Amino acid sequence: MSEGDHSINEVVAFIRQTDRRGWCFGGWPSDMLEIYLKWHHQNGSLVLVEEDEDLVAVAVGTQMSEDDIDKHWVPWNESGDIFYFSDLLAKKKEAVAACFDEFIERIGTHKWRGTKIFALRGGRKRKYEPAYVERWLEAL
Repeated sequence: MSEGDHSINEVVAFIRQTDRRGWCFGGWPSDMLEIYLKWHHQNGSLVLVEEDEDLVAVAVGTQMSEDDIDKHWVPWNESGDIFYFSDLLAKKKEAVAACFDEFIERIGTHKWRGTKIFALRGGRKRKYEPAYVERWLEAL
């Protein structure tokens, strides 16, 4: 698996096909979704995973300061003390792990272990420890 080079239209089509329940991007107009994805791509907070040239995962996550967690569209902050995992759509379990591996590489393995991880689940912000995420990934 690798990070692929796909057009914005291919990524939007993948999202529409994969997010059948609308949990990540339900109700988003395609033009706004395109702007959102382009913005995250430019900020280093978008991960695309492909297998045999087919897109199998799209993820959005951002390293930021905890003070910024309630703000929208926060740019990647190298000195940020948290990682906010925003969206993930994947067709395969291995692709989920590949997304996290890419984000860990972008942050740096050493720094990752001291970073607080937040995600919005069930409408609530939840905090996860890196060790929990690593154990979860190993179980995939």
